[in-house]
Amino acid sequence: MKRYFFVLVVCFMFFCLSLNGQGRVTIEITSSPEITINAVILINEKKTSFYEEFCNYVAKDLNASDVIEIRDKIFKEKIETNQEMDSVLLKNDAKIFILFKFNDKLETKVYDTLEKSLLFEFEKGIEKSPVLLAHAVSDEIIFRLTGKPGISRSKILYITKNNGTHNLMMCDYDGSNSVVLLSAKYIINYPRWFPGMKNIVFLSYRNFFPSLDLLNLETGEIRTFIAEPGLNACVSFFRNQDMGAVVLSRSGNPDIYIVDLKGNILRRLTEKQSLNASPSVSPDGQKIAFVSDRDGKTRLWVMNSYGMNARKIDIPSNYITSPAWSPDGKYLAYAVRYGTDMFIEIYHWETGKRKILTTGLSWCDAPSWAPDSRHLLFTCQEKYKNSLWTVDIYSLKKRKIIDNAWSGCWDIR
Repeated sequence: MKRYFFVLVVCFMFFCLSLNGQGRVTIEITSSPEITINAVILINEKKTSFYEEFCNYVAKDLNASDVIEIRDKIFKEKIETNQEMDSVLLKNDAKIFILFKFNDKLETKVYDTLEKSLLFEFEKGIEKSPVLLAHAVSDEIIFRLTGKPGISRSKILYITKNNGTHNLMMCDYDGSNSVVLLSAKYIINYPRWFPGMKNIVFLSYRNFFPSLDLLNLETGEIRTFIAEPGLNACVSFFRNQDMGAVVLSRSGNPDIYIVDLKGNILRRLTEKQSLNASPSVSPDGQKIAFVSDRDGKTRLWVMNSYGMNARKIDIPSNYITSPAWSPDGKYLAYAVRYGTDMFIEIYHWETGKRKILTTGLSWCDAPSWAPDSRHLLFTCQEKYKNSLWTVDIYSLKKRKIIDNAWSGCWDIR
C-alpha cells in the first residue's frame, strides 16, 4: 500500500512540474484575456526572402489575434536558448519566446521566458507558400495557448456592389485576397456558410422573388435551396444535426421553421401573430435566439429548439436585431438601438452582463463571430457608405478591413 501511494505521489509531482510553465502562461492568458502578452520571434536560420516573408506573416497573424504582441523578429544562425530568453525578456519585456528552425520540417518551440521552460513544440511540413505556412503555424500557436481556434486561415464572405452589379465576395480574415464568387444583376444578400463548407447559401432575387439559393464553390452552380411563397430568409444551421432554422412567411407573418439540408420543412417553431425572425442556433443545438415584436417592440428572445419555453432577454431597447451566438456558446452578440444610433453589443449568457463594443461608431449592424469567440465582424454605415470592421470583445480594438462592403459572415468552421 505504501509503495502504491509513493508511486501516485511521484506521478502527481512529475505531472505538476511538467505543466508548471505552461500553466502560468495559460492561466495569465485565459484569466485576463484583455491583456496582450509580449513575444519575440527568432528564426534559427540565415535570413532569406522565404524566411522573412514567413516571419512577417506570423507576426501579423499573431498580432491580429490580440493574444500576443510581437515586439521583435530576429534571424540568427547560432544561438544559446537561455541567453536568448534573457535577452528578449530584458530588451522587449517578452514573456513568450518563439523559436523556429527549418529542417526537413519546420520545428516550432514556444518558451516561457520567466520560467525558462518549454511550453510546447510541434512540427509542420514546409509548404511552398510562406504565407500559408505562417497561417497554419500561427493558428496552432494560438490554439495551444488559449484552447480556442486561431483566425489566420479563416475566411469571410460579404456583399458589395459596383456599377449596378451585386457581388458575392470572399476574403481572408484581414480583408486581403478578395475574390469574386458570384456577380449578379439581381439582388443578393446575407451569405452564409452551408454545412461542409462546399456551398454558400444566400438571399437571392434570381427568380424575381426572395428565395434562398445555394452556390457550389467547386462548380459555380447555383440552385434553389428554399423557395416557399413569400419571404425566405435568415438561415442558421445546427452544428450537430443536419438541419437549420429559417424564416418563412408562407402562412402570412414571418415565422421560424426548421428545415433539413435539402430545404424540406420539418416543423414550425413560432405561430404568434407577430414578427419572428433572425434565428441563431446555439452551438449545442439546444437553444435558438431570435427577434420578435410579440410584445409590441422588436426585442431579443430565446427558445428551445422545439419552439418552447421562449423568454425575453432583458435589454433596455425597443429595437434589437441580428442575434448571433459565439462559437463557444458564452455570448450573444446583436445590433441594438440606443437613442438614434445602432451599436453592436454582447450579452454574457451565464451572468446577463452586457457590453457595448462599437462606441464611437454611429450605425452598426450584422455581427458575425470569428472562430476564436473573441473577435466579431460587423457592418458599419458612415455617411451612407458601408464598410466591414472587426472588433476584439476584450480590448475593444477595432479594425476597418473592407470598404464598400456589408453582410459579412465569418467562417466559424
